[in-house]
Amino acid sequence: MANLSQIKREQMIAFIEQLKEQHTDDQSLIALNQIEKELTSKKYGLVWEEHEEKVDNMMKTHIPVFKEVFEKDIVTDKRKRFNFILEGDNLHSLKLLEKTNKNRINVIYIDPPYNTGNTFIYNDSIVGDDDGYKHSKWLSFMDKRLRIAHTLLTNDGVIFISINDFEGAQLKILCDEIFGEKNFIGQLTWESTTQPINAGSAKFSLQKKCESIYLYAKNKEKINGFLLKEVESNLKYPHRGKFGACRFEIIEKSDSGNYKRDTMKYQILGQFPREGKRWQIGEETARELERLGKVEIVNGIVKKAVYPEDEIDKIKYEPFWSHFRADRVGTAQTGKDELNSIIGHPTGFDTVKPTALIKELLSHFDRNIIVLDFFAGSGTTGQAVLEMNNEDDGKRSFILCTDNQGNICEDITYPRIKTVITGKRVDGSEYDEPINENLKYYKTDYINKNSEDLTSDLVKKTVELLQLEYKTNYDDSNLKIIYTDEEMDDFEQCENHQIEKLFISSDVLLSSTQEKITDKYDTYTIPDYYFDDELREAGELW
Repeated sequence: MANLSQIKREQMIAFIEQLKEQHTDDQSLIALNQIEKELTSKKYGLVWEEHEEKVDNMMKTHIPVFKEVFEKDIVTDKRKRFNFILEGDNLHSLKLLEKTNKNRINVIYIDPPYNTGNTFIYNDSIVGDDDGYKHSKWLSFMDKRLRIAHTLLTNDGVIFISINDFEGAQLKILCDEIFGEKNFIGQLTWESTTQPINAGSAKFSLQKKCESIYLYAKNKEKINGFLLKEVESNLKYPHRGKFGACRFEIIEKSDSGNYKRDTMKYQILGQFPREGKRWQIGEETARELERLGKVEIVNGIVKKAVYPEDEIDKIKYEPFWSHFRADRVGTAQTGKDELNSIIGHPTGFDTVKPTALIKELLSHFDRNIIVLDFFAGSGTTGQAVLEMNNEDDGKRSFILCTDNQGNICEDITYPRIKTVITGKRVDGSEYDEPINENLKYYKTDYINKNSEDLTSDLVKKTVELLQLEYKTNYDDSNLKIIYTDEEMDDFEQCENHQIEKLFISSDVLLSSTQEKITDKYDTYTIPDYYFDDELREAGELW
């Protein structure tokens, strides 16, 4: 069947070639080449008007950095990994996370704005239903962020994306393009409400009960399966055999009537079946059980020892279902009530995800994972990680990225996480038992590319990146960062350093004596990939 679109394109390209022969000036040729490029560009997939954001423009002249807010630090146990809240435009934060966490994030969960007329703010303005570019603006916004998210995931990492019907179709195609259609794992559904609207015209309309959650892998082939919860079974192991807990089973049965079998009377462990009995297993099986030590004489009777590993196929697991019922993980109302209780007063948020939903998603992964949420909102993902660690002694850590529109990060996200960790609300009232975890709080910032002290300014901002990459806390008691030869000389002159880790700039030249000193510590080189590209662009590195 002929491709009519391709035929038309070829005809138009042929006509452009004719125009090139007639108009040979540079301006005309540039314009005609641009038209030809558009004609030959991708013809299947999402096509939208690309839009630029303020943060894009800002990064043309400025270099994004993080600035730590020390008074918001929460340190309960320095031996544990730190969690992070990154306040600011999430594209800014994601650009910096590319430097510290590329290929290191195990699970991403995001709940982006649904673009339903009053939920999506683009360049400080609400994108309304009457905006002719509402879909294009949303897709431009999501495309940049999801492409970075893809680079952050480990090879076996996954991303969960909550979405509604308004942008669901567009998001699916966009993710197919970024993550690959073959890496789509499935569309999950969550029963977000159980309360119908019984007033006005909505009462007679189709009422939505569920929201979607798209699940993609970075590389589906690298995922060997999800962790499942074992369903309690009747398999018991009350006895002690040669190899531990087991269950002894009789392997004799009646040898009378229709059950009589002379061929099933042979020795096992030197014993024949008892009078009137015969074995119920064949001799070949018996010899294999003897070889494995899985038959024993118990109270004078030969019995088979059954161990847990022998019955793995009989263990029942609860499936990773694609639908989450409200009575199990809660609704949006549950999430709202939960948030209000933690903060201690009504927050005005009506579409909060319940903690149980996020915990259910994360329960299918290892207990030692890094979780990223770059549309963190009220901080449900952070609370879920903290509570799961507290319940199963896990070592999960989280990175939450959120802007501060309406002071959400300072008034909601941070107070929520602080309350869960400390067990006390902002007003000092008791919330729950404290959870022994650590937290750092960064704000996004910029350094002008034309700064006279650009190298020095950027070097000072490596501290925040080192802490983020290593999930640790920098202070003089456990870490030392050395940027210059002079600082290394000073470090050499001091003795009895009570530190654990030593970070040294790649520009520092170590003497043989200094190399021996560094052997005493866990020594790391400050990565060149933090700001080398920016310094080269500014002409300060070659």
